[in-house]
Amino acid sequence: MIAGNTVNKMQFPWSYKKLHQLFLDASDPDIDDVQGEFIVDMLSFLPSMKWLSHRKIITHDGSRHCGHNTLPGFTWGRFALTGKTFKKWGSVKTVMFNYDPGKNFFLLKNIRDYIRCIEEKKLYIGKFYYQFFGYPLLIGYFSLEKIK
Repeated sequence: MIAGNTVNKMQFPWSYKKLHQLFLDASDPDIDDVQGEFIVDMLSFLPSMKWLSHRKIITHDGSRHCGHNTLPGFTWGRFALTGKTFKKWGSVKTVMFNYDPGKNFFLLKNIRDYIRCIEEKKLYIGKFYYQFFGYPLLIGYFSLEKIK
C-alpha cells in the first residue's frame, strides 16, 4: 500500500488550537511547487483514510493548476488551485483548493481546502472548510505528504 511507503515522521498535534498555530507558523506555499501525488492524512474531525491510500493528484497545465482526490479504483472531488491571502489570519498566504468548478456532485462544490507549507515541496498542513450559505465553516485539518 502506498501509505506504508511514506517518509513523514512528524507527529501532528490533536487539538484544533495547536493545529491552527502550526498552520499559521508554516511558510507561504508556492502554487507552482504544489504538484504531483500526495497522500492525505485527516488530522481532525474525520478519521484518517491514509491507510486506504487517500491521495490528491495535482497537475499543472500552463497557468492552470488542478487536481482530484482518489482512492484505489475511485476518483472524486475535482478542484482548481489558486493563491489566497487571509487578512483575518494575519495576512497569511495559502493555496486554495476550490471544488466548485466542473464535474463535482453538488455537495462537493462548497468545499474549500487551504494549505500552508511545512517542508518545501514535500509536506503541507491544510484546513478544510464547507461553504454554508456563503459562510465558511471550518470542518478540520489534514496533511499532504508528497509521494510522487
